[in-house]
Formats: sequence, C-alpha cells, structure tokens
Amino acid sequence: MSGTDAPKPVFRVFYRDYVNDVSISSARPESLAAERIAPLAETVLQHADNFIGVVDANELVLQLYLDDDESSVFLELLYPEGQGMLRLNLPWEQAVAVLRDLPEAFDEGLLPGAQFIS
Repeated sequence: MSGTDAPKPVFRVFYRDYVNDVSISSARPESLAAERIAPLAETVLQHADNFIGVVDANELVLQLYLDDDESSVFLELLYPEGQGMLRLNLPWEQAVAVLRDLPEAFDEGLLPGAQFIS
C-alpha cells in the first residue's frame, strides 16, 4: 500500500430526518466512513428541523442544520462541557463541501469566519 492509499477516517455520526422518520441518537452515534458523510448530509438536510452531527477524534461535535429559509445551513462546532461553540451560516452547497474533506480532529480552522458563542 502506498502513502496515498492511507485509510480514510471514520467518524461517529448522529442525525434526525423528521420527514422520513429516521434517526440515529446523539447518545449512540454510529461509525461512518468519511466519504459517506456528505452524501448522508445531502439527504438529511432537505427540510427545516433536520440535522446531522459528526463527532471527531477529540469528542468535538460539528452539527449542521438548515436555516429557516432552507437555502443555507448553520454549522456549529460544539466544544465539550459547555465551553461554547463556533457558528457559521453558509449556502447549502458550501456547507456540504465542508463535509467532503473533514480532518480527523476539528478546530476553528474548519469554520473560518465563524462567530464564537458562549
């Protein structure tokens, strides 16, 4: 195996799709290969109130949900133990693009220009 064939990261994922009545609880997220996260988000993020969350190697959570107008997506990087979060609103296509190249560990560089909310 060459250096370019490194294994893709696997993340723990939870989501709720109210329209199709399917979900995976945040209390028991399921492991999902990185390349399958964006396609899942494209399916889930079709209606207001639906959301998807991705847990990184350090237990940080990236949560995405549609804005009320359903044309943009809020991305929130939630820090553990109530230490606040970073929030960014992006057009739908750009939000899904963030999921296409997730690092194994999330940090503020994942959401450039995000606002910190305590």
